[in-house]
Amino acid sequence: MINRLLLIGALCGAMTAAPLSRVGGQQPSSPGAGVAPQVAPGGAPLPAAGQAAPGGNLPPTPPFQLSDVEQQQVLTTLQMWEQTSKEIKNFSAEFTRLEYDAVFGPGRDQHMIESTGTLSYSKPDKGSFKIDEIKRWTKKNPQDASPTAPGEYLLQKDEVGEHWVCDGKAIYEYNHRDKQLVVTRIPDELRGQNISDGPLPFLFGAEAAKLDQRYWIRIGPSNPAEIVLVAKPKWQADAANYDQVDVMLDRKTMQPKALQVYLPGGQQKHVYVFNLEKTRINETNLGEWFTGLFSAPRTPFGWTKVNAETIAPQAANPQNAIKR
Repeated sequence: MINRLLLIGALCGAMTAAPLSRVGGQQPSSPGAGVAPQVAPGGAPLPAAGQAAPGGNLPPTPPFQLSDVEQQQVLTTLQMWEQTSKEIKNFSAEFTRLEYDAVFGPGRDQHMIESTGTLSYSKPDKGSFKIDEIKRWTKKNPQDASPTAPGEYLLQKDEVGEHWVCDGKAIYEYNHRDKQLVVTRIPDELRGQNISDGPLPFLFGAEAAKLDQRYWIRIGPSNPAEIVLVAKPKWQADAANYDQVDVMLDRKTMQPKALQVYLPGGQQKHVYVFNLEKTRINETNLGEWFTGLFSAPRTPFGWTKVNAETIAPQAANPQNAIKR
């Protein structure tokens, strides 16, 4: 599961739907572990020059070489994006997520799952992510084993999507399978910090210097309307979560339009496309509804509240659960 915190800030500006084929970058093939929702806002402090990065030393060589001109183009793009995103105080937006699986899906270039959801953010450290509807590709004839067998995307009426809330003090994730409200506490020293220091800082309008410390970045196949940034992690801790991230920016507004995340192993990727018409930015009339959106949620009836750090041992000791 991709850490949902990597999306907060991806909507730091007006976003429009874009053709997914334009989101470029080469698909990597390095192995890695799956991603769990365990990185809190604020993240680990950036290392000083010459120090080891969190999760291991920097790889010895970059995955690509840039000329001085290309490097300056990247830096200028990041600086322009940084300046624009500083103006974002809050937003609420709808998105579509397409999940690709080259092994178990209908094909490498055809998505397996199509979901729609809502993403909200309040600067500096509050967020909400909720999948509202899920459609899965299903063969019209289950007995047809042909790789080109016709199929359709069917609405999963009984399937509940991901849902988490961050109130600045903790992350609350709804585990519908086990009927648990999983709570991940944010250390006191990290509270109140911008989520830009989290798992994918370039989505949060982080400083260009920080991006240069954590990522190798180049400009991918672009056009007069859009700029595509291809980012590959330098830190081992980041590389365990994703191999590569492509971000599509509107060239006029320098704001994200689409996001493509390649998962470790090179067989899966998630593509997020943002709906401009359903995006609300820096609105002052969101009122109590927007404030309440980031409040610590109540434990649903019949559920159990569980501290994230006790999930592993709780099988042997059910008393670790926090009763409602």
